[in-house]
Amino acid sequence: MDATTGINIAKVVGPSVSIATAGAILSISALYTPLLSNSARSQSSSKPSPTVTLPSIRFIFSRGSHFFPQAATFAAANFGYLAYYSANTAVKVLGMEMGTRTGFVAAAVLSIAIGPITGLMLPVCNNPLREMAELERQGRGDEVDEGELKKMVKRFEWLNYVRGAAILAGGVLGLAVVIAEGK
Repeated sequence: MDATTGINIAKVVGPSVSIATAGAILSISALYTPLLSNSARSQSSSKPSPTVTLPSIRFIFSRGSHFFPQAATFAAANFGYLAYYSANTAVKVLGMEMGTRTGFVAAAVLSIAIGPITGLMLPVCNNPLREMAELERQGRGDEVDEGELKKMVKRFEWLNYVRGAAILAGGVLGLAVVIAEGK
């Protein structure tokens, strides 16, 4: 495969993977975690049910850890490839003039930013949620404070929005540079 073909593939794959991954991450916060903040058995209950919420949290964490870091790395690698092999021309993106390489590097950094954001999330909310989930798995769900569970799920929801926004910004910036470069 020649460099032109590789560049053209990366121009499609980088933004696509980044934006699709952002959509998945943001969907968790928008659609799934609000359900986990309340009892799944009753929409009138204001507290989550540990026996329903915590297995779902384990599922989200286990699936997410096997997909999101790899997708973010793949998107960032594509943007890095574009930064390295694309001609460094000046483009106007979102009202700012920048070099294509600068735009692709920024898109890569924003796409991979879910790593440090996740590192921040782990001690703040993911680890307490994992500890609660382990109690529930051992049949000790009655020891879980439902108020604390709701607080941690809400915290996860908002930090997850931040994570999704970062990779979305990377995908949109990368796509904007691709489009501006093609003009």
